[in-house]
Amino acid sequence: MRIEYECHGSKGMRPQKWKGEVKVLNHHAPYEMEISARGSYFHLIVGKHAYGNYMCLPNWNIGSEMASMSDSFWNWERLKEAGMKSVDAYSIADALVALSEYMEL
Repeated sequence: MRIEYECHGSKGMRPQKWKGEVKVLNHHAPYEMEISARGSYFHLIVGKHAYGNYMCLPNWNIGSEMASMSDSFWNWERLKEAGMKSVDAYSIADALVALSEYMEL
């Protein structure tokens, strides 16, 4: 499954909106996908553990707790705290929101 979605950056970011694409590789939890947006590529794995949800970006050496897939602000903050650039964190957080319409943790 491929999903195109729109990313929304912060006020003053140029451009403030851009397109992204998700290719779902694994259609059951833990979900595995490839995300591309604004020239960046991400391999993302999301799932559930005993105390909540997680997201892992192996090709960026990032792993973190995650809110619900539709909580873009909280997920964006976690990615930023892990050292990701703001634009890339927005791309991933908005991809998770788009995916929340098709899958649930």
